[in-house]
Amino acid sequence: MIGFSFVFPFIPLYVRELGATETAAAARWAGAISAASAVTMALAQPFWGSLADRHGRRVMVLRSLAAAGVTLALMGFARQPWQLLVLRLLQGALTGTVAASNALVATSVPRERLGASLGLMQVALYGGTSVGPLMGGVIADRFGYRAPCFAAGGLLLLSVLFVVGFVHESFTPPPADARRPGVLAETRELMAVPGLAFLMAVTFLIQYGNSAVSPILALFVHELSSGTNAASMSGAILAGTGVASAVAAVVIGRLADRLGHRRILLVCLFGAALACVPQAWVRSVGELFAWRLVLGLFLGGLMPSAHALFASLVPAARRGSAFGLGGTAASLANAAGPLSGAFLAGAVGLNAVFIATAVLYSLGLGFLIARFRGLPAHVRELRPSLAPPEALA
Repeated sequence: MIGFSFVFPFIPLYVRELGATETAAAARWAGAISAASAVTMALAQPFWGSLADRHGRRVMVLRSLAAAGVTLALMGFARQPWQLLVLRLLQGALTGTVAASNALVATSVPRERLGASLGLMQVALYGGTSVGPLMGGVIADRFGYRAPCFAAGGLLLLSVLFVVGFVHESFTPPPADARRPGVLAETRELMAVPGLAFLMAVTFLIQYGNSAVSPILALFVHELSSGTNAASMSGAILAGTGVASAVAAVVIGRLADRLGHRRILLVCLFGAALACVPQAWVRSVGELFAWRLVLGLFLGGLMPSAHALFASLVPAARRGSAFGLGGTAASLANAAGPLSGAFLAGAVGLNAVFIATAVLYSLGLGFLIARFRGLPAHVRELRPSLAPPEALA
């Protein structure tokens, strides 16, 4: 995640260097480039998830890391914005590191520790995305926007060696004569599980809100700071948000295992919606930093709780496919969020994106309230089938 976040917070500034000099054009290119990988990832994730259930989750992690390392390094050679767009399309089709890693964890840890374990995965995610932008911003301001691309590719390829040496999986492949449906049939079967499609919708709205701000944050900081060290300050804001989210993920993940993931998800959605509104009217980088920290605390509890509920609805043998579907929902949101955020910023103004993000979190909150009793309160051991789970109050 350090490698991923080295580059993407500064895409708007990078495309300016590549020729899109006007703010509106830079925002549109940044939105398209940010969304590109999400579109192809949404199409590819169910396929990779199905392969994970058949051949193991560890090999899927290795595949995604290696593909990401190569494509990130190649971004450093781009000469025009459309070349970044093509590389992002390839990256989306071949990667999916977060979904692959979550599937591996969800099938490897005891069920009573699932929330805490997925919280620790969010620590890795948020910890990496807090360190990466800060380091990447300093490198970008000092050496230009190509250097972080090369460094990011190297870090992703280095992580392949870490997985080869230190990550092991106890995986029993399904019997050779076992009949498994194709990817499309398996997707339909999973979508019929009560609550799964609903949680995908909530996950979509959460990730939509998270990603809508990404293409305009650096531009917003650029306006607030009058262009002085915009990349470094954007990196510092993202770093602070990531640290807050990482701390919250540890604490809230363990708390959710005791109090219930359903209840914690409700509280965190409410808090995230409230924390977004004041960001539209900040007048300094310091104010924006403070409110992003508050938002980070609630973001840290959102995805571990959602992922734990997601895993509770399907048996362990089908969690690779289930997390592949979850990855599709997140990827669709990662496509729609940057595009709509960029075009909303160009049409109405940068401030409007923060209000829209609050609306998205509020929609997710409304969905969750409407179906609150239909979701399991805690993770429970399910039968080895896709039989509907009981709603445990």
